[in-house]
Amino acid sequence: MSSYRPLPAFAALVLVLSSGARASAITPPPVSARAGTARVDRSKPSGPTPMVQRGLILPTGLLDPYVSPLVEHPIGKDYYRMGTSFGTLWGIVPEMHVDIQIGPYYIGQEPPPGTNRITFTGRYLKTRPLDLGASFMAVFDPNPRHPFVSYVQPGLPALIRPNKRLRIDSGVFVPWYPTTDSHLGLRVPLNVYVQIVDRFHVGGASALVVSDLRDPHGTTSVPFGFTGGYSAGPELDFLALTPYVTWTRFYSTATGALDTRSFVAGLVVDFIIDLR
Repeated sequence: MSSYRPLPAFAALVLVLSSGARASAITPPPVSARAGTARVDRSKPSGPTPMVQRGLILPTGLLDPYVSPLVEHPIGKDYYRMGTSFGTLWGIVPEMHVDIQIGPYYIGQEPPPGTNRITFTGRYLKTRPLDLGASFMAVFDPNPRHPFVSYVQPGLPALIRPNKRLRIDSGVFVPWYPTTDSHLGLRVPLNVYVQIVDRFHVGGASALVVSDLRDPHGTTSVPFGFTGGYSAGPELDFLALTPYVTWTRFYSTATGALDTRSFVAGLVVDFIIDLR
């Protein structure tokens, strides 16, 4: 999947992860950002910080648990499935947080759980219009038929605020699949959010996803989706609701065609716990 996902979003940012790119047989996480990401300090208790004004990193001592029910039509499959993922962000030290996600866990025709992941993100540049950081994600697959380590992914996330109503999340991420067929991929997300009013935002999410750099023409895809969000307040008594829909392989260079059948749609619910 939020500004921390280098995403909720395409499939929890579930969703594509997401979310980094996976091998072509694995659905990537969504590129949607959660409405509940990156809070400012407690000096503004009157209401939630507008989503586009939040930073790349969750402040130290804050915990941001989330749950994300979803429905999905997997790529290349003839069925739908439902699932739920759980996770939390934690501001562990100044300018660094960790994001731990479990699932999604599916019900119905394909009961094995999806992958679990842990992501560390740090920020090395913080200005009013720009945040730059570095991240490292490891993705684990509990399905005994798959390798336990699906991939590891270093990256350089970036957050740009051209004005008070507009925010752009991007970056460069390089997943490495340490299997018998070891290879590298590439993921460049582009998420754009517009703050309609202080509590509501809307946005679009996409990414350039290359699952195998040895065959860019055959493994390049572009997911595309929409998201929105409502942020309740005040700042440290916080609830955020973020619906999203992502077409997980909207365009593929291998076929040259648009795929509107494969999608993931869901709702991310998160809230803040102050541990300070």
